[in-house]
Amino acid sequence: MDINKLDLNLLLVFEALYLERNVTRAGERVGLSQPSMSNALLRLRNQCNDPLFVRTQGGMEPTSYASELAGSVLRALELVRNGFEQASGFDPASSQRSFTLLMSDFSQFLVLPQLVARFKSSAPGISLEVSSLSREHYRAALENGDADLAVGNLQELQSGFYQQGLFVDQHVCVMGNGFRKAGEAITLDEYLAARHLVVTANKTDLQIEKELGKQGHRREVALRVPNYLVLPKILAQTDLIVTVPEVIAQAITDDAAGATWSRLPFQTPHTHMRQFWHARYHHDSANTWLRRQIADLHIGASLRKVGAGPTPPVCPEAA
Repeated sequence: MDINKLDLNLLLVFEALYLERNVTRAGERVGLSQPSMSNALLRLRNQCNDPLFVRTQGGMEPTSYASELAGSVLRALELVRNGFEQASGFDPASSQRSFTLLMSDFSQFLVLPQLVARFKSSAPGISLEVSSLSREHYRAALENGDADLAVGNLQELQSGFYQQGLFVDQHVCVMGNGFRKAGEAITLDEYLAARHLVVTANKTDLQIEKELGKQGHRREVALRVPNYLVLPKILAQTDLIVTVPEVIAQAITDDAAGATWSRLPFQTPHTHMRQFWHARYHHDSANTWLRRQIADLHIGASLRKVGAGPTPPVCPEAA
């Protein structure tokens, strides 16, 4: 293909067909009638020397060549759209922008349900992707622009980035349905005698075990799970107890019949929920809008809410 002869409008047609797998719906997406879409597809096929999309019982399916092209074409169009949005201002109601987020398991549990629900009416074209990167790569992803925002209790991002506090939380103990009488504060003896459920994503658990060990105590861990999502069902059917941030405990006990929570019989480090962003996006209108949406969510509403301003400014090495 001679790229100099390619009608770039045909890339929009390609994108619409790839996403919709239907000529009529694809036409509606780009504002073309069905005959015009068919004509555009014919031109695309001639320029690419490939059928690109073939009719099947399930719709217009891409050929292997079209599937190979799709990733590059869709990314290129997203970059162009984002560039124009940054230059002319950001309109969430009409934007088709996709944001990439770096989120701890804790922040996914709390933020995503409310955030997606908020977008449904105010920003229906906005999409989110939560990156699967491990936390040691968060800094590089923010610095090179592979991610728009990081949200969580992320100590590794405390320097070199703008940050905004969302809330401060403390750890509590959630007692499963089979544990003793509800509503009473758990004692240290009861805590040590209990069978524990541990969320490995919760780094405070490691600190708790170290502190208990220094005092000559040891917990019996009956089950370790990688994230918070399974906690309600497990606690509703067992006598296990789990140590989690209070805001998670509130959500768990809402969903787990019979589960209750109480203060711990010892002190634990506070959890600081923050969002972080790089200087490259500090004045970006779309990123500013996204940060405002997250700050306005009702997460941790009953906890100690912290200031809304970015603190501190980017460190000199990140400026």
